[in-house]
Amino acid sequence: MFATGRARVLRWAAVVTAVLGSTVLFTGGTADAIAPVVLGGGSGIYIEQIDGSDSSAECTLTAIGYDRENRLVGLTAGHCGQVGSRIAAEYTRSGGIGKIAEKSEGNDWAIIEFDASRVNPTRQVAQSVINGVGSAPKIGDVPCKNGRTTGYTCGPVWEVKPAYFRSQVCADHGDSGAPVILGDRLIGMIVAGTDIELGPVSIDLPSCKGAGDLIHEPDLSTNIGMVLADIDRNNGVGAGFRLV
Repeated sequence: MFATGRARVLRWAAVVTAVLGSTVLFTGGTADAIAPVVLGGGSGIYIEQIDGSDSSAECTLTAIGYDRENRLVGLTAGHCGQVGSRIAAEYTRSGGIGKIAEKSEGNDWAIIEFDASRVNPTRQVAQSVINGVGSAPKIGDVPCKNGRTTGYTCGPVWEVKPAYFRSQVCADHGDSGAPVILGDRLIGMIVAGTDIELGPVSIDLPSCKGAGDLIHEPDLSTNIGMVLADIDRNNGVGAGFRLV
């Protein structure tokens, strides 16, 4: 998708870091037996990198719900991990809660299948509430996003394409997968930061550091309708996704 008709440079919004004791982190420990972890769109997650590097990607959960087989599943950005990568919750460091079951390289989505006994799903994380799925935004709309790095921020949309839109919602490394919402409707997923192209001139701006940072690179979000339709075509885990 991203190579089609586009010259802009993409900078993925995931950040890969070394995690001490990653085997314990991703398999879970005795503390995890206390209570299931609460997760929803905007929750921070660690995703195991299965290349032998003993590292993880810090990313954000887009949304959580059930597929047509009533499996508890979540969405995030595809570049955050590989099929089989294990998941841990960031703030509780609870491991053993799920794995990536399906992903798309081209449309940059991943489906996490959660252990329903280890995860309590929620529609609300901090300020963001996801009560439904909306259509693609229009130029001039002001959606908001909720990411584990830069939190809850809003900004105008200035480019809309069938598969993605570009806005100034403010995102940085670790916000990959962050839900983009308009009101209480999920409309997109943060995947990357981009340059600004003015004809032959490319303007390279810094990534956004959080609310109040007025000058930063645009953020690329995939349209959630495109993502869900692609998941249905894949016809695997996650197909028929519906919110909790």
